[in-house]
Amino acid sequence: MQNNIMTNLPQGWKMETLGEILSSDKYSIKRGPFGSALKKSFFVEKGIRIFEQYNPINNDPHWKRYFISHEKFQELEAFKATEGDLLISCSGTLGKIVELPKDTEMGIINQALLKIRLNNIKILNSYFIYYFNSPIMQEKILESTLGSTIKNIASVKILKQIEIPLPPLKKQERIVGILDESFAKIDESIKILEQNLLNLDELMQSALQKAFNPLKDNAKENYKLPQSWEWKSLEEISENISAGGDKPKNCTESKTAKNQIPVYANGVNNNGLVGYTDKATIIKPSLTISARGTIGFVCIRKEPYFPIVRLISLIPCENILCLHYLYFCLNFFIAKGEGSSIPQLTIPKFKSLQIPLPPLKEQEQIAKHLDFVFEKTKALKELYTKELKDYEELKQSLLNKAFKGKL
Repeated sequence: MQNNIMTNLPQGWKMETLGEILSSDKYSIKRGPFGSALKKSFFVEKGIRIFEQYNPINNDPHWKRYFISHEKFQELEAFKATEGDLLISCSGTLGKIVELPKDTEMGIINQALLKIRLNNIKILNSYFIYYFNSPIMQEKILESTLGSTIKNIASVKILKQIEIPLPPLKKQERIVGILDESFAKIDESIKILEQNLLNLDELMQSALQKAFNPLKDNAKENYKLPQSWEWKSLEEISENISAGGDKPKNCTESKTAKNQIPVYANGVNNNGLVGYTDKATIIKPSLTISARGTIGFVCIRKEPYFPIVRLISLIPCENILCLHYLYFCLNFFIAKGEGSSIPQLTIPKFKSLQIPLPPLKEQEQIAKHLDFVFEKTKALKELYTKELKDYEELKQSLLNKAFKGKL
């Protein structure tokens, strides 16, 4: 586990292994007990709390849901965690860390955690936490994982060999102070960006609400519509509604000289594209709606295609229904209503879905306006998302500099 990234340390710094900076306490580094030692059958309503992965993953030392009796605690006292200890997630979601502050209720760790107690004469908990979250340390943790399906941090023996750059305590305090101040400013900017993203989602929903309920009627179903609008079922305004069948036997992952027709299934990834075949079953411009998995995911399909695995296809009646209007309408009604509450969308249920239908010209105007709003919000979302990524990269850059003595 030797790491050669940090060979030129600043004056007064030294490299020490994790094992060398642990407290002298008997159980200063301890993996949680085997599952058989901490079964759910041992849990009681009140007693000694159990720390779980949730605590480090969410940086919340106070969250708790399970308890064991005082008698069971005496059997498992080696796994005790108390104020000043650091808990690390070491199964599945790796490398998250939380410090147990002074007001933390004592408890025991479960099998998915690692407990560390440091020698605070050598190293500050806050300094170690920042180093632990740095790209350098995270790479070491990943290097030490075992298993390809479910990741696990390696044995305590290997972990204790990880080297850590150690400046004097005063220097540690200075580094922590700079990082605290810098991270606080970055986190405030991140918070504003995250709120901006939420505001964009609300703006999009508000635009849909105004478009499809212009009179702002509070009725849940078949609310009042403007004059010349009417409620219509999808079956009434569609030329055809059908569900995809089996995947064609000649389907290929990529286009070939023969296979040029896209094959679509239920799914969000790549808009449901799963391959290519040589014949289309849907020729006209249409919509597809995921009937399983991500229920209600809607796509406009302008080219011929082959739907499979119960993917619903809808071909609108010409001169009655605007394809783009229906796209936004279904996003409003299905995604908002049905998508979260049913395991699958059936053809009969889909055909009976009622939507508000204005005259065709008005449909086109509404679709054009929503296109404009959605394109603007999409561009802003991409911008805010990029800025969030930039801030996270800035954090990592600061951590890298901090532990090379360059702050």
